Amino acid sequence: MKREDVYKLIDGERDYQDKKWNAETSRNFAQHSPEEWFTYIEDYVNEAKHILSRESFVTADSKAMDIMRKVAGMAVCAMEQIETRPRGYEEVKSRINQSVEIGT
Repeated sequence: MKREDVYKLIDGERDYQDKKWNAETSRNFAQHSPEEWFTYIEDYVNEAKHILSRESFVTADSKAMDIMRKVAGMAVCAMEQIETRPRGYEEVKSRINQSVEIGT
């Protein structure tokens, strides 16, 4: 599967999640802390592990990948809600700080 197709699946999952969990259906307006997001994601990962360890691959693999799509959507939602630095942020920040120190 191509990355662009994967992103379409994640976008579809996010649309579904936004319709299901919102200000009208959630006490906290569907806003969560990083700890809550990791707890929710861990719960779904454990569910997938349970399915994969107890069912035939004939049924388990597709169920587990449905959960993978859900978890990917949850991770995207968490990043939408909570500012997330780009990869390499600390390295770039360190280089900028070093340049400033050398220039002073």
